[in-house]
Amino acid sequence: MSIYLAHYWSLYSEFIKVFKDLKYKNIPLALMTNFYQQINDELRSDMEQTGFGMKLNDSGIKQPEEIQPFFDKLTAPFNQPFQANADGKLLINLDYTRIPGERLSEYFSRDHTLILSRSKAPEYFGIPNVWIGGFKSDTSPASEELVRRAASIFAEYEGHPAFGNAFFADTFMKRIPGIVEAIETVSNLYDQIPITTVLIGTSEDVGSRSLAVVGAMKGIPSICLQHGILMGEEAFIPVFSSHMGVYGEYEKSWFMARGLEEHRIAVTGHPRYDEIFTSERLSNDSFDEEYGLDPSKITLLFATGPRIDAEKTVTLITELVAGGEFQLIIKPHPWELSKKLISLYTDLENKTKCVHVVKDRKTDVRDLILNSDGVISSLSTVALEGLLMNKPVFVYHFLQANREYDYYNTLDRYIQNDPAALIQTVSLYFSTGKERLNYEDVKKKFLLQSYNVENSGKEITALISQITRVNPE
Repeated sequence: MSIYLAHYWSLYSEFIKVFKDLKYKNIPLALMTNFYQQINDELRSDMEQTGFGMKLNDSGIKQPEEIQPFFDKLTAPFNQPFQANADGKLLINLDYTRIPGERLSEYFSRDHTLILSRSKAPEYFGIPNVWIGGFKSDTSPASEELVRRAASIFAEYEGHPAFGNAFFADTFMKRIPGIVEAIETVSNLYDQIPITTVLIGTSEDVGSRSLAVVGAMKGIPSICLQHGILMGEEAFIPVFSSHMGVYGEYEKSWFMARGLEEHRIAVTGHPRYDEIFTSERLSNDSFDEEYGLDPSKITLLFATGPRIDAEKTVTLITELVAGGEFQLIIKPHPWELSKKLISLYTDLENKTKCVHVVKDRKTDVRDLILNSDGVISSLSTVALEGLLMNKPVFVYHFLQANREYDYYNTLDRYIQNDPAALIQTVSLYFSTGKERLNYEDVKKKFLLQSYNVENSGKEITALISQITRVNPE
């Protein structure tokens, strides 16, 4: 583990221990907060220093393999054995599952499935919909008392590097009402509707986490789908669902290295990628005209990401188009677009006709991939989608981070942290058949470990049947 991550898990475990008696319906509230969002830049910087660990008093996690067992031990006392319920429904939480609507109706029967959403609509793509708001009740008296108790605990730790941090303490206390409401709401839902299994898309948000944790208390198994490539590990571990559906063998090994038992992990892929294998996409004849492209040049989609080294990025883009062989369509990361942080790219667009920036957030990145000759991507899902769509993909590792990211490392020389080396690799690929053959071999080996599922829906329904012994189709 990096210095930061070692301190992150030490601090997280100490936080859990200190607040272990602050509970609602027997669930420790410290277990339900998205912990990494309580860490501001000041605290994060402190945690990146080697001496931070000396400031902690009661860490419970020292090694990566201790992470999941630490949290499993906390939930074990209130978890109940799974209860077979032939009359129960599969509940799919619409938030964050990212399953295309048409796939929902294809994979799951309306007779055995319910969608849980924030909408009052009677159904969603032909499947009955349940409005989460209909199960809420007033929990303010309990919340107010728990906030007071939390404040008194924080007051005892004024000198603590995290608990004495105003942002850390305020963020947790402000979340307590929402945590209590979510636990109560989900508990009411399960009391009123027979549920046999729950499908969630993440356990980062309190709603999804409550569905898994409260479900386990009532003997209801849950499956959490992997919502993106494994980058920030704080967004994927600990696992609160009974089972984890992952992209490939890479992720299975990753979770097991952090203490998640193998029988709780299934390689299911994700339905969001199924259409890559089953739906024919047609190239856009007017694509060049739409983006002002020169049809005589090699078009590369350039996918960006937050926190990348700006100087290296400018060097890569500038020198790549300088030779006149390539032109770039730059697709800024959605976070950069929402924060209006794309001037780095628009400045380059203004300087050369070979750079074109996509400013519309609604643009389908898969259409951009399809109509490009290749993809140059940061450490993102765009690179994976490009690989699955059989385009040559080159990854630049310019991320400024407090840990190492190795997801794409097996791409060999097709991932680089030096602009000149990546430009040489790209140029070589488009100039020699031998290099293209080598790339194909590297790509196949990567996908065998990282994504080798062509029908995720089939894998997920099989997993549900295995868990519940009830066929959801």
